Amino acid sequence: MAPPKPKSNPSPFPSPFKFKQNFHFRTLVEFRMRIFQIQILSKPRWWEKVFDEDIVKKWKQEFVEQDPAMIAKYWTAKERNAPDPAVESPEEEEEGKAVASSGETKTEGVKDVGSELGEVAQGEVEDGNTEVALDGQGGGEGEEEEDDEDEEEQSADKKAWPRTKVTEAQLAYVFDELKWLAGQRDARLGIEMAGVPTVYCSHTLIPLELKEALIQGGALLENVPEDQKDWHPNTDNQVLDLVHPSLHCLRIGISLVKRADEDTVYAQTLDEYLAERSDLEYVPPTTWNKGSFSLSRQHQWLPTDFEVSENGDVTALSYINNLHPDTQKPLCKTITSILQLFVPLWERVLGDTIGPEPPLAIEVNTYQWYDHCEASEPNWDDFKDLEDDDEDDEEKGYEWAYEKWEEAKWPLIPDPKPFTPPPSEALPQPYNLKGKKLQVIIKMANIVLTPENPKYKGGSWHVEGMENERIVATGLYYYSTSNITESRLGFRQMMGDAENGIDIPYQQSDIKGFQVAFGIDGDRGHLNQVLGNVVVQEDECLAFPNIYQHRVTPFELDDATKPGHRKILCFFLVDPTIPVLSTSRVPPQQHAWYSNELPKAPILQSLPQELVDMVAEGLVDREQSGAIITMEQAKEERERLMKERANFVVQHNENLFEMEFNMCEH
Repeated sequence: MAPPKPKSNPSPFPSPFKFKQNFHFRTLVEFRMRIFQIQILSKPRWWEKVFDEDIVKKWKQEFVEQDPAMIAKYWTAKERNAPDPAVESPEEEEEGKAVASSGETKTEGVKDVGSELGEVAQGEVEDGNTEVALDGQGGGEGEEEEDDEDEEEQSADKKAWPRTKVTEAQLAYVFDELKWLAGQRDARLGIEMAGVPTVYCSHTLIPLELKEALIQGGALLENVPEDQKDWHPNTDNQVLDLVHPSLHCLRIGISLVKRADEDTVYAQTLDEYLAERSDLEYVPPTTWNKGSFSLSRQHQWLPTDFEVSENGDVTALSYINNLHPDTQKPLCKTITSILQLFVPLWERVLGDTIGPEPPLAIEVNTYQWYDHCEASEPNWDDFKDLEDDDEDDEEKGYEWAYEKWEEAKWPLIPDPKPFTPPPSEALPQPYNLKGKKLQVIIKMANIVLTPENPKYKGGSWHVEGMENERIVATGLYYYSTSNITESRLGFRQMMGDAENGIDIPYQQSDIKGFQVAFGIDGDRGHLNQVLGNVVVQEDECLAFPNIYQHRVTPFELDDATKPGHRKILCFFLVDPTIPVLSTSRVPPQQHAWYSNELPKAPILQSLPQELVDMVAEGLVDREQSGAIITMEQAKEERERLMKERANFVVQHNENLFEMEFNMCEH
């Protein structure tokens, strides 16, 4: 078969595996504003309280009182006391030091902002790998756990908080925008912005009867003999997989696939697999290791096809991988009903993803942010006219003057302009999914903690799937939590790549400016920014685009003497404009499903059980010919998939999300 011709990507949705041109650096000042905003958005009935001036006044005061402790955490006394038009007075600075040294805040209604940062603070241990994942590959709500590594120490060059204190203009912007957001929420479904751009949530989306049905269906998968429980590899028996897409995944070139125009099945080759995809280009085997890290040639998770009617009703068109369509039929029906409620969330996420970028609250000019400085850069010629002709003294004098000038030079980060609601015509419109066929990969998993194993380490940064799955959005339903401390899901975005990162505008070697303004280390720091992290709790539905990396922060037992858990249903939405192989065309590969049906076959009912067992044994794929596989074989294949995707995560970070930023290479 001749190699397919190169293709163009017809999808309107950006890919997490390719650099996105229209990125925005957010200042640390804006990041702090978003942290404050996320705190308010996590409060019950926040949309009413932001209009109560007494409550808002109290919240503002509490933010102001907490701020000095965070400044003192990330900036030395010398850095904080350096002259700057926006720096606080000496009296305020001493008050901040006292708050920081005491480790206390005077808050009542607002959580400590230090805890709000969690483990995903901008620049702080943001590139460390805390191993376990429960909803992706390599971290987050996720999946694979890699070898233990110590999280990197906080560097003096990495900043997670602005150097100057919060201002009234910044707080006014936060609460004016919150008032506008209150008017944007869907009161009927409870859908609202989660505080991170393009991330939406609802705490009231799933009715009680559906929640109870999901809990009951999940219990049937949980309450099995211990040797049948599928504890995810390398998670120390903390992550219990109930439905996992890495089991019985598509084995490219091995799994049987129905031909598109007939009922016959065949083992589709890699070339044939790529030829069916409108978005994947053929890569010759000789160049597989050159720039094609995001495409698997071995595996693909299998989505289920769903039909969305014009009025929004959802119907499953094929089986859910790893859920038996008969014995687990009630659970399949429940999952379909819950998925239907996620459609409006995804419509907002997808609309925002392809819509105009939200404006920055604070815009800075990297070439002009020192214009306010009165002192000029020392001139070497001024030191050559000294009476002392000693060249060493001349050099030392110049170096001393330059050091003092550098110490006094700080970039000016302006306050935001007053918040102005965007005109309705400038707002992104929801992406209509009604009348379309959706492909969704489904997963259910529990995190189980015990007094003997009481702490969950959290996850590492990742996106969902590879190019094969073409996932554009994720939906998470936290349907049961018990006896665990608060947990958050953090998000970060890429800011450049090997070819485009050097196009970021900056003055030569302005390492200090980028640290102060953006928290990014210009001396081989990583080109990414953390956008914030969202508190997740029972009953929450969360939807977000797959252009961000995400990861879950650590949590543990609240009462260390009792067990606890968190149970989650995950939906991974495939690009609705690019179909991929699904369970509509890949027959079930689960050996147990077939062997359990054999005794019901009329032709076998008269045979001795020994002969029936022989027939069942004959169904097993021993030669990798595309036949069905046992659970043991499926777990062996999962190990191979996990190894492949662990390597992918490393390369993905190196090429995109953790691309080095070196100002010396202007």
